[in-house]
Amino acid sequence: MIAEILAIFIASGLLFIAYYYHNAYRREKKLRLILFRKNLNNSEEIERTIREKEKQYQDIYDTANSIIIRWSPDFKIHSINPYAEEFFQLSKEGAEGKDLVLDLFHIPFEKSNEVKSQLWNIFHRPEQNIRQEYDVFIGENDKRTVTWSNRILKNEFGYPYEVLSIGNDITNRKIAEENLMKSYERILDLYNNAPCGYHSLDKDDTIVSINDTELDWLGYSREEIVGNFKFSDLLTESSRDKYTLITDSFPNENLTGVELEFVRKDKTTFFVSLNSTATYDKVGNFIISKSTVFDITDRKLAEDKLNDYSQKIQLQNKRLQKAVEAAIKANRSKSVFFSKITHELRTPLHAVIGFSQILVKDPNLPDHLKGYVDSLYENGVHLLGMINDILDLAKIEAGKMTETREPFSLVQLWDTLFSMFSYRFSERSINFELLNAPSIESSYYVADLQKIRQILVNLLGNALKFTSQGSVSLEIKIESDPGHSFDMVKFIVRDTGIGIPNDQLHSIFEAFQQTEQGSSYKEGTGLGLSICHQLVEFLGGTISVNSILGKGSEFWFEIPLTRLDVIPESLIQKSKIGPTHTNQLEQSQRLEEPEVEFVQTFLNASTPELKKEILQLIRIQNFGQLIGLLDKIQTEDKGKKILEQKVKNKKYKFLIDLIQSSNPSE
Repeated sequence: MIAEILAIFIASGLLFIAYYYHNAYRREKKLRLILFRKNLNNSEEIERTIREKEKQYQDIYDTANSIIIRWSPDFKIHSINPYAEEFFQLSKEGAEGKDLVLDLFHIPFEKSNEVKSQLWNIFHRPEQNIRQEYDVFIGENDKRTVTWSNRILKNEFGYPYEVLSIGNDITNRKIAEENLMKSYERILDLYNNAPCGYHSLDKDDTIVSINDTELDWLGYSREEIVGNFKFSDLLTESSRDKYTLITDSFPNENLTGVELEFVRKDKTTFFVSLNSTATYDKVGNFIISKSTVFDITDRKLAEDKLNDYSQKIQLQNKRLQKAVEAAIKANRSKSVFFSKITHELRTPLHAVIGFSQILVKDPNLPDHLKGYVDSLYENGVHLLGMINDILDLAKIEAGKMTETREPFSLVQLWDTLFSMFSYRFSERSINFELLNAPSIESSYYVADLQKIRQILVNLLGNALKFTSQGSVSLEIKIESDPGHSFDMVKFIVRDTGIGIPNDQLHSIFEAFQQTEQGSSYKEGTGLGLSICHQLVEFLGGTISVNSILGKGSEFWFEIPLTRLDVIPESLIQKSKIGPTHTNQLEQSQRLEEPEVEFVQTFLNASTPELKKEILQLIRIQNFGQLIGLLDKIQTEDKGKKILEQKVKNKKYKFLIDLIQSSNPSE
């Protein structure tokens, strides 16, 4: 327990001591007044009592937990208590006689008169306990804020002779207050300058606080709003009804994302989103509501525009849907038309081709007409190919294309392609070969062979059309994954032809599109590559092209092919790669010289017209008509039989040699 003495005085023969009683454990401080009811008229008793009380006072003085200083009206220090010694880091002896302001408080000289003037005011109110607050310095740099309670002590004649100053260091409290004020200012700044509005309402819905942001939106001052406006006064009529309905229906519920329309002071409006939370006391009575308001005007305007656009898009979509339906209907009609018309065209065209074949056989046909008949036949065949392309495209677009799966081997596929193209490549002295041939042996699959063959026929036909010299090759690459039941098989057709410009590659697979180089050729409709593209996609694959103008092109497509689990024996026998499969100039078995001689003898014995007709049919690869022609020749000539056998067995190398060894002028 610590006591802090405030005053000692004698009145009417009685001794009074006033002091603070401080209990450090209970954290309480009480003012106590000790009254000694002693008759102090007897001097000895007075002296004894005074000595006792002085001792008691000295004990309190020495143990007080406050700064206690006794000083004279001329600011000279009489004494300081131990707490003051520790606080100022100065001994009692060192302090006595020193200047209170300059030597103890270390107030700079230029400010010392101001402090002394404040202290001197004490003497103008001698009956009062004067409280003051000012800074003192411990040494040169440690500034401390002290609050002082000053009391004038008078002698028996009533004159002031000493000032008792009791001080308490409130530096930490001042720092805490300053920090608290700074925090408050920061919070107030955040509150007033937040990007959203804040306000609070009392139980009557009256606005009791509002931040600067919301005031700026509304155009009012704080004095105009606070205490004068209800929240509903800020709303448009429709929003007021909405707000009333919500708050009446859910009186104890927090509000989240309620969209309302505010009215500014200038009567313009804007949209906000309101979030509100109510605060209640311990017994559930409403205290205040705190609300956050977000300006959503831009969002609402954007939503309105978006709704307008959405309605326009919906209307446009309906129009487009009708247009698409009409286009689909028209496309189906077109496909049906193409399908019917091509069928109708093929019937008379077959008759034209057939009659031209008959005319070619007619021995009475004048020589000057045979060239016309040959031209009629060739153009008829070309026209038939074009019609077939259009029919294929019509089937694809009509969605009538179906998949017909059958077992086959890659070697078997190559044999078919070689049989179809070997003579035509050889006739133009173009090397036709299969690359990496051994890798496709023992490769058996089940797939739509007809469509795969059609794709390759188109690609090889294009390569033949646009290659005048050099070579055309087919490469087949197999990427096998044991974890799947299929292989990814890539077919690559390369040529050394005219190539394709880069700026035309992007449209190469579009229907009826031809490159500038391709359009100069009489053959073709521009449908072949488009058909290839759609067939490859139908088979689940991809197709592409690389090309260098003047050097050649590389067309490739990759499709998944299902592996055969059980391979028929007949398919195995047809899947042996021989040395003759890799180069068309090496096609067929080695020819025996007597065979060629027998056939040449047969031809030489025939009429010039018959010989020319046979060679012409071989040249245009019309082997069906050639067999029919040979059947009509009534002779047992060995050369004729050899020729029939080679044609029926498709021994094209023999026929190529036959053409090359014959006189072209015949």
